[in-house]
Amino acid sequence: MDSQSTTRDRLISEGMRQLLAHGYEGVGIGPILKSVGVPKGSFYYFFQSKDDFVVAVIEAYEAKYQQLRERFFTDSRLEPLDRLLAYFDALEQEFRAEAPYAGCLYGVIAQSAAGRSAVVLDAVAQAFERWEKSIQGVLLAAQLNGDLAENEDIEHLTASIVEGYEGALIRAKAKEDVSAFTRFREFGLRRLISSPSAVASSYP
Repeated sequence: MDSQSTTRDRLISEGMRQLLAHGYEGVGIGPILKSVGVPKGSFYYFFQSKDDFVVAVIEAYEAKYQQLRERFFTDSRLEPLDRLLAYFDALEQEFRAEAPYAGCLYGVIAQSAAGRSAVVLDAVAQAFERWEKSIQGVLLAAQLNGDLAENEDIEHLTASIVEGYEGALIRAKAKEDVSAFTRFREFGLRRLISSPSAVASSYP
């Protein structure tokens, strides 16, 4: 990897960390540059504006979690619904390990950039849609298996799962307590999908 790519990646990595912790309005370019030791001129070599930078961070965040989804959603050792449970279990374990720089970047930015940046909000909306599409694929596979009712509205079910997850994260961060996340998985997600089996909290 060349030095330019390394500098850009460092900026994005620090930007992701800061955005998760402070939101769109709470993040300034200056502190990010200082944290990674990059001059202001270098920032504008890579990014035209703060919004351009935030969109790049969103894209990097999406790529990271797309890999995680692929890991779980293509695991043929598990039934489709159990893949979904294992995936959200992994997200909870990550939340526990990375607090306070934990949470969902989409939700954080959607709240903090509302009414301020149409470009950023559009990027978040598209990322949400692709995330939901990937979950829909798992639920459709479960439906074909007979694990979900034939008349189940997969699109609305997926939206309910994502919205429940986002709400749980807000509550967990507000109270600095993961019990909201655990309730989402145990009393929300499991009941929504009526999974036939439970998945252990640890996944290889």
